[in-house]
Amino acid sequence: MQLIAVDIGNSSIKIAVERSQTDQRWSTISIIRESEPFELDLTVEPAFWSVCSVNQSRDTEFADWIAANRPNDKWHLITDSDVELKSNVESRSQVGRDRLVAAWMAIQLNDGSGPVAVIDAGTAVTVDLVDSNGRFQGGAIFPGAVTTLRNLSDSTDALPDLSNRKYLELLGNVNGEVLGKSTFTAIVKGVHQCQIGGIKHIVDQYQERISETLEVYATGGGITDLQAGLPGSWNIVPDLVLRGAKLIGRKLMTR
Repeated sequence: MQLIAVDIGNSSIKIAVERSQTDQRWSTISIIRESEPFELDLTVEPAFWSVCSVNQSRDTEFADWIAANRPNDKWHLITDSDVELKSNVESRSQVGRDRLVAAWMAIQLNDGSGPVAVIDAGTAVTVDLVDSNGRFQGGAIFPGAVTTLRNLSDSTDALPDLSNRKYLELLGNVNGEVLGKSTFTAIVKGVHQCQIGGIKHIVDQYQERISETLEVYATGGGITDLQAGLPGSWNIVPDLVLRGAKLIGRKLMTR
């Protein structure tokens, strides 16, 4: 049975097929945007779907599609109990599965130990801390770049909505500038700098709390847009959640 890892977010669904148990590369990676239909080019071999989701309505739609179109497959929605990561939060069940999975996977990539800071830049940006004892301590959440662009327009009378344009293309017009010389450049530059500054400031605060050197792992659909402004020593792993879903799925399959 083939293993397929899925990361269901608020704006897209990322799907990756395991190449083999011993090969860390993916066979294929597909992305389904928010309003796109479920159209996948998969082999007829039955599959185990290891699914990390933060969007209940979308994962229900996808599960129904799998049941109707691939009845021999097994769909598993990852729960907090599937993630073997200790935690120190008020309600672990209320923590987004993507945050737990990404934090757990960062620990695996960091030779099984902390402390690590884990950044996931998407519709929202999360910056979480796992301490030296491998315990998830929680973190901070703030709006992502596209969300901020949309909210800025919705909350004002005259500022344009730039959220429906590709952020990286917008940013290409203002990179290197300190001051925006138009409303357009001021908005894009301001939002971009807030993303980078917010992330770096939170990570710095985490580092001040601990004596050990903090390793940083960053992921998410928006991380490549921010990468140039982040420290070069940080580990950029765009498929961190998918990797975690894959390893968790492989463990579940062998039980």
